[in-house]
Amino acid sequence: MYTLDKVIKEFKSIIKKTDNEMTKTYYEIIVKYLLLEQKHKDIVLLSNKPIYHYFQYSLPRIDKDYFLWLYSPYNPVRFAVETFDSIEEIRIELGRG
Repeated sequence: MYTLDKVIKEFKSIIKKTDNEMTKTYYEIIVKYLLLEQKHKDIVLLSNKPIYHYFQYSLPRIDKDYFLWLYSPYNPVRFAVETFDSIEEIRIELGRG
């Protein structure tokens, strides 16, 4: 099982290595939301929008197919990312509420 710190370090490593702006932006958002999830763990779980859960046993990778899979509208990580601000505490933290 990978720690949250290890998952975040891996995302940051990929962000540094990739030239693809879309990948960088999406992975930066995931890192930001992983940190917010940690801060508001209970409410995120109650809202059924966990992100870290999907990386506990499989670290992110730099390859294009992995990004396309992670960015797919059917992927639960993307669903959580797109709807994360529906959680009031997260929305306030992001300055949108």
